Amino acid sequence: MAKYKHLLFVGLLLATVACERPVPPVSDKAEASFNLTTYLQEQKQALQAEQPMVLKSVATQGQEPEIKETSNVDWEDELTVFEQAGLNRPSLLEYYTKQEQVLADGSIAIEYNRLEDAEAQVTYLRLLLSPNGQLKQLNARLQDQNIIFYSRRSIQLSTDPQTGDIASYRVEGVQKMAFGDSLHYKVAANL
Repeated sequence: MAKYKHLLFVGLLLATVACERPVPPVSDKAEASFNLTTYLQEQKQALQAEQPMVLKSVATQGQEPEIKETSNVDWEDELTVFEQAGLNRPSLLEYYTKQEQVLADGSIAIEYNRLEDAEAQVTYLRLLLSPNGQLKQLNARLQDQNIIFYSRRSIQLSTDPQTGDIASYRVEGVQKMAFGDSLHYKVAANL
C-alpha cells in the first residue's frame, strides 16, 4: 500500500507541474528594455546628494503660480509620481499594448497603451530613449478612481542629453473627492 501512495504522490506532482504555464525565454531585447524604477532610484540618490538649485512653479486653479528657487527639495517625494508610471513588473504588461519605433536619429520611442477593460493606473506611457538606451523623455497619463476619490495626471520628464540626468519635469492634474470640488493643479520644475 505504501508503494501505491508513493506513486500517487509522484503522479500528483507531475500533474501539477504539467499544468503550470511555461516561462517564456528572456530575449536580448527584453533584457535591454529601460527600467524606469531603477533609473529614478539612482536619480533620487544623486539629487539628494547634490542638492541642485531648482526653479519650481506651482499653480492651482484660479491662482497665480507660486515660483520659487530652492535647493531644499525632498527628491523621494518629488519623483514618486514618476515611479507610479513604471511598468517594469511583468504582471502589469499584460494590461497594455506596446509599440516600438526607431526614429530617424536612431532614438527609440516605446509606447504603452492600456487595454480598454484594464483597471491599471497608467493609461498611457511613452518613453523616448537615445540610441544607446538612455532616457531622453517620458510622457504619461495616470488615472485613479474609486467611489471616494478621482485623480487624473499628465506627467512629463526630460533629461539632459549629455548626462542623462533629469533636467525638467511637469505634472498637470485634477483631483476630486466624492463630496467636494475638483482641484486643478500644475507643477513645473527646471534643474
